[in-house]
Amino acid sequence: MTQDINFITKTKALIDNLKSVCANYGLGNDGNEFKIITQVFLYKFLNDKFRYAVKAEMPVLDDAENFSKALRDLPEDDYQFLLASLDPNIPRLQPEHLISHLFSKQNDGDFAKLFDDTLR
Repeated sequence: MTQDINFITKTKALIDNLKSVCANYGLGNDGNEFKIITQVFLYKFLNDKFRYAVKAEMPVLDDAENFSKALRDLPEDDYQFLLASLDPNIPRLQPEHLISHLFSKQNDGDFAKLFDDTLR
């Protein structure tokens, strides 16, 4: 029960922060605000689902100090085998699609394009 309340509180805080960002950029109370928040939540959900499934399939990645780096460092054949072994309902993401990759690129000049391309 306490964990549920904590999750709800964090989710509401995330929504409030996203709404604040939208308002700061002139999208507050606009139809696009809903689209942006929905897309960001879906993107976060897909990232979490992918990470969870990959860590369950390959526990050595769960023990890695830096999951994203360990995933990037996998040989291409191993990575493709990992993707093929996942349940069909799991999204197939590349390391450059992960939130941690976007976070590391957030100050780049073309971040908006990178973010849009990632969502597509």
